[in-house]
Amino acid sequence: MSQAGLYWAAFILYSISVVGIGYYIWWKKRGQAANNAAFWSADKNLSGWSTGLSISASMMSISWSCVYGVQLFYWYGIGAAWLLILPWLITMAGFYGLAPLFRKLDAFSQPELLEKRFGQRSRQILAPPLIFVFIVWAGAEIYAAGITIAPFLQISVPMTLLLIAIVVALYSFTGGFEAVVSTDKIQFALVAFFITTMAFIGLEALSGKQQLGNLFDATLLAPKSVAGAPWYLSPGFALIAMTFLAYLPGWLVETDVWIRLQAARTDAEARKGIFITGINSLIFVGIMPMLIGLATLLLYPPIDGEIPARLQDGNLIFSVLMQDYTPSWLSILLGIGLVAAAMSTVDTCSNVVALSTSYDLLEPFLKKRLSAATFALLPRLVSVAAVFTAFIYALFTESLWDIFYLSSGILTTTIFIPVLSVFQQNTKKTAANLAAIFGFLGTFIFYFLESRGVLANLEPQWLADTQVGYILLGLICSAIGYAIGQAMPATDDRF
Repeated sequence: MSQAGLYWAAFILYSISVVGIGYYIWWKKRGQAANNAAFWSADKNLSGWSTGLSISASMMSISWSCVYGVQLFYWYGIGAAWLLILPWLITMAGFYGLAPLFRKLDAFSQPELLEKRFGQRSRQILAPPLIFVFIVWAGAEIYAAGITIAPFLQISVPMTLLLIAIVVALYSFTGGFEAVVSTDKIQFALVAFFITTMAFIGLEALSGKQQLGNLFDATLLAPKSVAGAPWYLSPGFALIAMTFLAYLPGWLVETDVWIRLQAARTDAEARKGIFITGINSLIFVGIMPMLIGLATLLLYPPIDGEIPARLQDGNLIFSVLMQDYTPSWLSILLGIGLVAAAMSTVDTCSNVVALSTSYDLLEPFLKKRLSAATFALLPRLVSVAAVFTAFIYALFTESLWDIFYLSSGILTTTIFIPVLSVFQQNTKKTAANLAAIFGFLGTFIFYFLESRGVLANLEPQWLADTQVGYILLGLICSAIGYAIGQAMPATDDRF
C-alpha cells in the first residue's frame, strides 16, 4: 500500500471510531425521553478529568497550538509567549477563581444569563456575536487542518475540509455535547502525542546537525522581532499590551469554557478541570510549540529577514518537518494526531454555534410551535448546520492572525461588558444591550477601516504598528453604548 493509502486507512479508521462514539451515546439514550437541555449539557455530570481534558483538547488544536502557536515562536522567538500562552494561563487562573461564582448563576450560556437579568431581548442580542466568533474559530480550525493534512492524503484542500466537516457533523448529530466531550478525551491523547513527538523530531534534527546547543540562541534569528526590543519582549510592548486587551476580557467569558464549567458535576470538579487544563496548556500550548518554533528557526533560518517560501510564512512548519525528518510509519501516526487536533476544536466551536443558535434563539421561540419529536430533533439539525457553516467560512480563510485577533477581540468588545453588567446592581437593561450592539458594530467598522489603512494616519504610530487598534476602539464603542444606556430613562425600552 502506498503512503497516501496508509494515511487514508488511518483517517477512515479514526473517523469510524469517533462516529461510533456518537452512535453509542445515541443508542444508550434511545429509550429515554427527549431532553434538549441534556443534549447541550451532558446532564451536568462531567468529572474534573472530563472537563479538563475536553478544554485542553479544544485549545490544543491545529490552528491554535500547532500552526499559529508554532508560527508565533518562529516569528518572534521566546518573546512570542506573550501573544498566546501567557494570556491563556492568566485566563485559566481567572476561571479557577471564578468557577464557583459562574456556576451559581445557573445559566448554561451567557445569552441565557443576560435573559435572567435583563429579559429575552438581551439574550437575542448577545447570541449572534457569539455565533459569529465560533463560526470563525471553527472555520479557522478546518482551514488549518486542510492545508496541513491535504498533502498527505493527496487530495485538494477543499475536499479535505469537507471530509473533516462530514465526520464531525455525524458524531455531533448523534451524540451531542456528550459526544464532543467523549471524543475530546481521545483527541487530547492523540494531540499530546503529536505535539510532543514533533518537538522531539525537531530537537533530534538539530542534534544531527550539531546545533542543539544553540536552541535558545535561535530566538535572536526571529524575523519579526521589533527592532530595539529585548529578546523577552520581542513582539514589542505595544503589541503585547494590545494582545492582553484583546484576549483577556473576552477569554474570561469564553463560551466553550463556560459550558464545560456549567456541565461539571460539582464546583470542586469544575476547578479540578481548570487546573488540569492549565497544566496541559503550559506543556502543550507553551513549551512544546516553543521548542518546535525555535528548532525550525535553526533548521530553516530566515534569509535577510525573509521566511523561506517553503514554510509559507510559517503556516506549513509541521508539514515540512514531517516530510523532511519523519519516517513513513511515524508520519502516519502523526497524521492521525493532526486529524484529532482538527476535529477536537471543530466540534467544540460548532457546538457553541449550535448552542447559541438553537438553545438561545430558536428553542425559546419554537418550543410551543413544534411537535415534541420535531423539537427534540432541532438541536441535532442545528449542530450539523453549524459544522457546515464553518466549512463554508473555511473555504474563504487566508490569515489566522486576523481570525484570532478579530474573533477574540469581539468577545472582549461585545460580550465582556454585558456579562460584567450582570453583576452590577444598578445596570439598566438598555445599557447592557447597547454595549453589545455598539461593541459589535464598532469593532467591524474599525476593523474595516484599519485593514484598508484608513486609520494609519489617525492612530498614534505605536498603535498603528500593532494593526489591532480596532479592538481598543471597539471596546471604547462598547463602553460608550453602556454609558448612553445608563443615561437613558428607565422607561425607554426601545433596546
